[in-house]
Amino acid sequence: MAVKFQWPSIHNFFDKATRHRLAIKKTSRVNNLIVSLVLSTTTLQTLAAERSILLLAPTSTDARLEASHAAIEFWNETLAQLEVDTRLGEPRVAVEWPALRTLENFARLIAQQAIRFPNSEVYPAAPEELTTLPEDIIVLLSNQDIMSFAWSIPKTNSDRYLVVIRLPRGPDRNDLMVSRHVLAHELGHALGLLHNNFAHTLMCGPCQPFTASPGPRDFLPLTDNELNFLREAFKNR
Repeated sequence: MAVKFQWPSIHNFFDKATRHRLAIKKTSRVNNLIVSLVLSTTTLQTLAAERSILLLAPTSTDARLEASHAAIEFWNETLAQLEVDTRLGEPRVAVEWPALRTLENFARLIAQQAIRFPNSEVYPAAPEELTTLPEDIIVLLSNQDIMSFAWSIPKTNSDRYLVVIRLPRGPDRNDLMVSRHVLAHELGHALGLLHNNFAHTLMCGPCQPFTASPGPRDFLPLTDNELNFLREAFKNR
């Protein structure tokens, strides 16, 4: 069944930041080995087998919570099909987190800078409330109508990400398919994927309104290059 959806473009600001952080040297806590993988001009490290996730929601009835679980399940099924060990862990959910306003303000700063200065390499300082969280991926289900994005948290472990998901408004307000794809798209960035130029794929960018037919799992497909990238980045050792 064809469905129509869209999400805001994520500017080159984030792709450029991601490229800078794809050169990773990380010692595995599991086997104490340092593993380097050469992917084109980028060096990646085998990451931990499970990436921990924190979901920050404004209310316990936020529809994006269901979409978040669906997106995580999609990625875990994809990683299993690629026969790699890495998985996204069962998320810890925090509702009405005490420092939510601080993180919302920070998310707005990042989004505004991406629009005004897309090629900037200077970032606002991440608040302590964010940098001291233990999870690898912090997903903020924002109460703001700002663009969604995935941002590599500086001055912490290189593979830690803040993922911000905008509050759907207008015709997309109750469209679960939109939220599912936005969440899966941004989690794809947190796994190291960049934008591609194919409008009918999950990691398209910029994404424009279009009519698309999702695959068997109700998500748009990944390209062969993206699947190969993930297989090499996270393959068993």
